This record gives sequence, C-alpha cells and structure tokens, in this order.
Amino acid sequence: MTGNSVSPPVRQHVGQARLIRLLQDWAQAEAEPARLDVAERLSGWLGAMDTVTLDGALQSIEAYPGRTRQAGAPLDAAALEQRLHRATLDITAWLTPSVPASAALPPRGQRGQPPAATTADEPEATYPPYYQRYLDLQKRMDQQVGQLRAEIRQALSRGVPAMRQLVALDAVMEQLLTPRAQKLLASVPVFLERRFAYWRNAHQRQVAQDPSAAEPARWRAPGGWVHAFEHDMREMLLAELHLRLRPVLGLVEAARNEHKQHT
Repeated sequence: MTGNSVSPPVRQHVGQARLIRLLQDWAQAEAEPARLDVAERLSGWLGAMDTVTLDGALQSIEAYPGRTRQAGAPLDAAALEQRLHRATLDITAWLTPSVPASAALPPRGQRGQPPAATTADEPEATYPPYYQRYLDLQKRMDQQVGQLRAEIRQALSRGVPAMRQLVALDAVMEQLLTPRAQKLLASVPVFLERRFAYWRNAHQRQVAQDPSAAEPARWRAPGGWVHAFEHDMREMLLAELHLRLRPVLGLVEAARNEHKQHT
C-alpha cells in the first residue's frame, strides 16, 4: 500500500453495514424476515439523557479552538493508514485460521499458537464449542480494536484543533455507544446458533435423500453442512470486525482529509 490510500478490502467492507446485511440475508434464507429487523434495533441507541450529555459535550468541543493557542503538528496520514491496514490484516489472520473453527482454542497463555484441528470422524457436531469460541474471539477483537482506536486518537490529538475536536467527539461517542454496541454484538452468537440449526436441518433433509451424507467424514468437506456453517461463522466474524473498525476508519479518513488540505 502506498500514498494516501487504505487497502481496497478495508475501505470497501468497513464502509458498508456488512454485519447487518449478513444477518438480514440469513433471516430471508430462513424465511423469518419479520423476526430480525436489525436496522430498527440499531436505531434509537441514544436515550434522552444520552442526548443531553452529547449536546453538552458538543458545545464544549465547539468552543475548544478558542481556548487553546496550540497550532498542532502536521499529521502523517499515510502512517495512520498503514497502521490501520496492518492491524486489519493481523486481526483477520487469527479470525480466519486455516483450521476448522470447531477446533478448540489453546490455553490463554498459548493464544499465539494455531488451534489443533478436529478429527474428521467425530460422531456428532454441536453448537456449544462454536459458541465459546465466538465469545473468546469477540473479546480478543474488542481488545485489539479498542487499542487501535486509542492509538489513532492519540496521534490525532497532536494535530490541529479540528483534529483535537474530533478526538474529543469520538471519545464521547465511544462512551455513549459502547454499552449498546456490546449488548447488540452479544446477541450475534444467538443468531449464529440459528444458522447452525439451519445447516443441520438442511443436512438432515439431505440424509433422507442420500444416506451416505450421514458420514461424519463428509461434514467438513466442501459441500458438507459443517463446512458451510464454518464458512458462515468466518463471514460473521469478518463482518463484525468491519463494523467495529468503522469508527477507526472515520478517524483515519479525517486525518487523510486534513493532510490533503495542507499539501
């Protein structure tokens, strides 16, 4: 990556509400669109007290340039974009390993090692191991994206007053929206469980027509129901990552625009 450009995958996917579209697509596939109005759930996150808090914060932020004489240092927008790009690649690498998602996570002290693959002749596949793995990955994703966001904000805070205003606004929005976001994202594994049931039911219908499909060795091969579910789980994790990165991308985009205005 060179110059003032975020890698196409980052810009393309983070700029879209991919998680929402994925959940809605799954709901339509399951013929239950009325039960999964994700867009409606995403609206109305700010209550009356939150609005008052935000309004007060905005007034204080707007007055900030008049209270400081610091001109601010030039921002290295390209370096911030590179940092975002590297972080996205790093997180994506451990979200989508080359081993089945059903493989057990290693002990906490060995999280840098790839999990061991499961055997192909397992007598059954159940959802709880996937559920626990998803929760663990969510926690790790939350931590690393949060660290990245704080790092980008720190860099912007050394910039011109407008950038410092943006940093203050982002901090307020994070404080107000994080509890709602965590509550919403905590429900994602529940939707994933429905997807697990969807593929298992499809598998059972397939077995009724082709008894050989009941062989566990075929479940994780291309075309198998566990293979299909694990693909969906990886897609869900990536969609959630892209959603979590949107505020960070907004900060980097602001740095890019500020750099263009002064070059």
